[in-house]
Amino acid sequence: MFQSKLISLFKTLSAAERRRFKKWVKSPIHNFDPRISKFYDFLIARKEHSERSLKREKAFAVIFEKEAFDDLKMRRIMSEFLSVLEDFLAHETWQNNPAEQWLTLAKTYRQRQLSADATAYLTKAEQALNDQPLRDSQYFLNHYRLQEERLAQNSARDSSLNLQEMTNELVNFFVVELLRNACSAASHTAVYKADYQLPYLKEVLAKCAAGGYMDVPLIQLYYHSYCCLNEPVANSHFFSYKMLMSEAGKWLSVTDFRDVLLFGINHCIRRMNTGELAFLREAFDLYQLGLKQETFLENGVLSRFTYKNIVAIGLNLNETQWVKQFLESHSPLLAPAFRDHYERFCRAKLAYHEGNYDHVRTLLHDLAFDDVLLELNARLLLLKIYFETGEWRLLEGFLTTFERFISRKKMLAYHAPNYQNIIQFASKLMWWKTGKRNMSAAELEALRNQINEAKPLTERQWLLEMAQ
Repeated sequence: MFQSKLISLFKTLSAAERRRFKKWVKSPIHNFDPRISKFYDFLIARKEHSERSLKREKAFAVIFEKEAFDDLKMRRIMSEFLSVLEDFLAHETWQNNPAEQWLTLAKTYRQRQLSADATAYLTKAEQALNDQPLRDSQYFLNHYRLQEERLAQNSARDSSLNLQEMTNELVNFFVVELLRNACSAASHTAVYKADYQLPYLKEVLAKCAAGGYMDVPLIQLYYHSYCCLNEPVANSHFFSYKMLMSEAGKWLSVTDFRDVLLFGINHCIRRMNTGELAFLREAFDLYQLGLKQETFLENGVLSRFTYKNIVAIGLNLNETQWVKQFLESHSPLLAPAFRDHYERFCRAKLAYHEGNYDHVRTLLHDLAFDDVLLELNARLLLLKIYFETGEWRLLEGFLTTFERFISRKKMLAYHAPNYQNIIQFASKLMWWKTGKRNMSAAELEALRNQINEAKPLTERQWLLEMAQ
């Protein structure tokens, strides 16, 4: 029972929600089966929820007292309890949405042919929707539904209809969702090879470029985000994005704000990967904005990818002390399944930055990876250590296996050329350092120029330092 959907959902309830759910379960309006109430009491009485404390046999004994255990009967009670719990959560969602409540009542009164009251509740619904701060895609969809109800309440079909208002709200909803999905697709295809076909995207982008939808900040934000993600150099779009982001926290949900923040960060990372180091600070500032507003936390958990990127950028900016404080404060916020591996890797990055190579090897020893990008970064750390410590025979074999690893990972997109460039230049520098290939001053200068001009190349500065 401990691994059941029922327990997983029940464990997400806050203390306040559990108190309200208790009233729900005890009310004959919502639950007429006293066995469900007993099951609730059983769950609440457990000091902790574990395999041992939540055995079906124990729950059955509390609910059915002296009856012999019947697994099928217990499963039915669990199923009924889950239905009661889901009804409660659905009601909670509805209860926390005044605009939805008023709109439901407006429809109810109209269907009962009480037109005056229906109109009054529709007005309340519109007021509640406008009073709430969010201006996300659901805001436009809900306005469309309000206009739809207003049309339904208009019995005099020969009068002016609100079809234009309905259309405008529906179009706004569609464009916001289309651009939001286009941004997600662009972010995904930058890392993994995929081909997404989004109908009407070209037409929407063309209208935005021509000055359309200027009165809808959310559309403008997603439009500039998309352009940042798809154009190699998009300075004007990025600065427009930044200006909109300064206010977006007021009218976007935490989830949507995080997603749009990550679109901007992804743009900065791509610019950094092509050697535009000024975008290191831009990305760091966006990450700090997200941390300040706790935007990156989902149910109290920090994404392992966000965690890793913050550490990398902080170290690249020599924000060493800040990174140490971040590791102490935010490592516990990683999901337990990933915490050890990602914390060890990031502490290895910190150790490398501080020149403690032995500690890096210790931290990376026997570290298993479930993320190909994390493994690429770990291999890069070892490459640097082998080079900097002059372990040339070890490095030569390592570069060969690293290159084979890259060629096998077909899902890599722009990451593969970057690492192939790193391996190529590291190999040439290794041959020069070991004397296997003599280079004149002119040839060495030519190699430095190649490193300077190569794109993408995230380790340009390090390679240039090794070429001295």
